[in-house]
Amino acid sequence: MLRQSSGSKYLLIFTVLFMLFASSQAICASLPGQSGPMALVQNGTERALQILHESQKGKAYSLRQRKGEILEIISEYFNFEEMAKRALGRPWKDQTADRRQEFAQLFRQLLFNTYLNRLDNYTGSNERVVYDSEKVDGDYAFVKTHVLFQGSDISIDYRLHRDEGQWKVYDVVVEGISFVDNYRGQFASILANESFDSLLKRLRQKVDQAS
Repeated sequence: MLRQSSGSKYLLIFTVLFMLFASSQAICASLPGQSGPMALVQNGTERALQILHESQKGKAYSLRQRKGEILEIISEYFNFEEMAKRALGRPWKDQTADRRQEFAQLFRQLLFNTYLNRLDNYTGSNERVVYDSEKVDGDYAFVKTHVLFQGSDISIDYRLHRDEGQWKVYDVVVEGISFVDNYRGQFASILANESFDSLLKRLRQKVDQAS
């Protein structure tokens, strides 16, 4: 249980999703007038791919050497608590604040460790990201993009929420499949037969294995 997708095209997707926010702090500082959801996704993605290619060519520290730094910055721009809340679903409201916090932290670490490890296999390509549209509805936004990669056209859509004036991603939809919905199904399957403590134990084990 707690499966992650595999395949070469997903290496690019994971790169875009998680390296995106490794550079967002510098992006927001240098583009004070461009803080909307589309600008965040577009500028972050392009800078992320630049960082990846530089690291691959030995022009900068490797991604693994920057792991702690990347995780800290990602946490500022990815709303992992909201993502974890939506992934867990109805059982979230039944947990204490401490248990919610532990679940969100384990969920964040699992995602980060799993996908950072996969970047070791990324060899670079002539990928091109196309930014299709942005829809803002109050404090929520939806940004549609697609990636042209090795003959494939991969749709990647971002769901964002404005938290204290700052846009943050809380879900990503890859080719019609939501990360949040995917994990919600897996968590629900576990909790149908096991306790929440058992789910936490599984997550701890997965985090240790991916570390």
